[in-house]
Amino acid sequence: MPRLYVERDDANSESATLVAWLVPDGQTVAPHQPVAVVETSKATVDLLAPASGVLRHGVQEGAEIDFGATLGWVLAPGESLPTAKKAGRATADDAPAPVEDLQPTRAAARLLEQAGIDPAAIGSHGFITERDVRAYLDRQRPRTAPLRALEGIDLEGLSLPDGLTDADRGRLDPSFVSRLRADGEGFRHLPSEEKIAAYREQGAAIADGVQLDPGSLLIAPRLIIGRNSRIGAETFADCAEQLAIGSLSHFGPRLELRARRAVFGDNIHAGRGITIGGGGHRDPWAVFVAGDLTFIGDEVFINVCRPVLIGREVFLTMRSIVVTHNIGHSPLEGFENRFAPVVVEDRAQVGMGCTLYAGVRLGREAIVGSNSYVLTSVPAGKLALGVPARVVTEARRKISPARQREVARTLVAELAEWLEARGERVERRADGAGFRIEREGAAYEVLYAETRDGLPQADPASEKVFVLLEGCEDPPPEGLLLELIPRRARGEATTFGRSVREYFRKRGIRFEPGPWRYTGGWI
Repeated sequence: MPRLYVERDDANSESATLVAWLVPDGQTVAPHQPVAVVETSKATVDLLAPASGVLRHGVQEGAEIDFGATLGWVLAPGESLPTAKKAGRATADDAPAPVEDLQPTRAAARLLEQAGIDPAAIGSHGFITERDVRAYLDRQRPRTAPLRALEGIDLEGLSLPDGLTDADRGRLDPSFVSRLRADGEGFRHLPSEEKIAAYREQGAAIADGVQLDPGSLLIAPRLIIGRNSRIGAETFADCAEQLAIGSLSHFGPRLELRARRAVFGDNIHAGRGITIGGGGHRDPWAVFVAGDLTFIGDEVFINVCRPVLIGREVFLTMRSIVVTHNIGHSPLEGFENRFAPVVVEDRAQVGMGCTLYAGVRLGREAIVGSNSYVLTSVPAGKLALGVPARVVTEARRKISPARQREVARTLVAELAEWLEARGERVERRADGAGFRIEREGAAYEVLYAETRDGLPQADPASEKVFVLLEGCEDPPPEGLLLELIPRRARGEATTFGRSVREYFRKRGIRFEPGPWRYTGGWI
């Protein structure tokens, strides 16, 4: 039966939005009759009936649609609908393009060659983008447990840090570890340089630029700290097996950490007065893992009697509590006695003052509202609220390409307002495509466009930051190029460019590649 679908018209867009059905469900249509309106990043277009017959809708108005996915069908007399699918986002899994029609973009072609992947394995539609290839590679990652303590835990949806499987580096002399445990008070008050030198001499793998603030003491048989990380004052960490911290990570003062194994990824930001440990912190399953770009707010408490696994780019905000076992009366008297891991998948968010109970799992991009008590798992992409927490809606609203364009321009305009409020003389462009600042005889420009072709002319003598809504495969122009939707930064960044990148980071747009940390400037 003929189906309705949207063809991909460029290499940078991933989906379209069904704006409206022009013909009701079940009505007869003629060949080439307009039956629906769809909006892509390029234009709003009519979708035409591929044949005569009865139109049947497959998705609802407002749905986001993958290119090549089925929106509906035109049935001939006597034909019936295929197996029903839920109305919502339409995906392209049911309509693979012929192998000879697959066209990888330049970035995708490089990844395909590096990984030795046949383009036909991607199963895309028309164009193969870099995002298509990276999604395929992620699906191929082994999902077996990297540690015995994690056996039986589903690792799907978790991007765990490399330090979790690093079994060789950072092994300290056992007698040194014993001395620290017996009497580490004198050592913890040494200057940072002396502590680091002593750790390295005893076998720790500590990279350049690490800062151990006054009163900090780290005890573990294997100790790894990545470059330019900082451990806050009066921190005390005692791990029975391993402590690994990635690059460019920052821990506020008074962290108290006790576990068998604790592994933090790159670009971790942890606030003040955090406690990780509690009852059972020496149990065989007492493992804590936090993926890259995780945020842990002030005064968070995490019990690690059983594994706590936190994925990439997760927000665990102020005064949240994570428990992996309860304290109660005998289970032989009918009381619950529960020991279970807690899993927070990539890009999930936990609001202030929440409690995650033993056995809970938050799906990818799930959000839990502040002061909620989570007793049961929250599916991916859902918003849960209350005591006990219940799913109330989707975690994010659908956003049309037109709304994306509006938001992007607003972000650039608000950056100009921010800098102006800080005393800079800002000259806005008449077309709204950015602004210019002059400071101490030098010129600085932020230039905005939806695509690379639309970038306005820049002053050759200025320091430039180019902001694109969409991605492009061309080499970046002179200066820093920030691509908003792909969340990618390319080119050379000056202090001004790094400040613009930090502005967008504070608004939730964290650019790759990383790890990256702002060290000061205009913002």
